[in-house]
Amino acid sequence: MNKSAQAQAPPPLSTSELKQKRATTKLPGEEMTIAETLRVMDVAREMREQRETAEEMFRHDEVRVRLREKLMRTAALSGDRVTEAEIDAAIDQYLSNLHTYESPKPGFKKFLAYCWIWRYRIATAAVAAGAAGAWFLL
Repeated sequence: MNKSAQAQAPPPLSTSELKQKRATTKLPGEEMTIAETLRVMDVAREMREQRETAEEMFRHDEVRVRLREKLMRTAALSGDRVTEAEIDAAIDQYLSNLHTYESPKPGFKKFLAYCWIWRYRIATAAVAAGAAGAWFLL
C-alpha cells in the first residue's frame, strides 16, 4: 500500500484554536424564534402528559388493590360480611361496564336534548315559516 493513499489525521489543535472553534460553532436550536421555542415546549408538555397517562394506565393493578382494600375497610366498618372474592367480582363488574355506551331511553328529556342540539335549525325553520306565513297574509 502506498503511504500517500492512506488517510492522514489532522494535526491536533491548540487550546486557543479549540476554544475559537467551539465559540463559532452553532448548536441546533441556538437561534430559535420565540414561536419555535413555544412549539418545542408544547411538544415537551404533551409528551409529559401522555407519559403520565400511560403510567397511570399501567398502574391498573395497583389501583385495583387499593380499591379492594378500601372496600374491605368500608365493609368492615359498616358491618357487612363480604369476602375478597365477592369484592373482586364486584370490581370486575364495575370496571367491565365503566366505559360502555347506553343509548338514552325515549322520553321527554331526550326530546328536549335533541331540541337543544338542533336549536339553530329549529330557529331557522321557525323564522322561515313565520316569514312565509307573513308573505301569504299580506
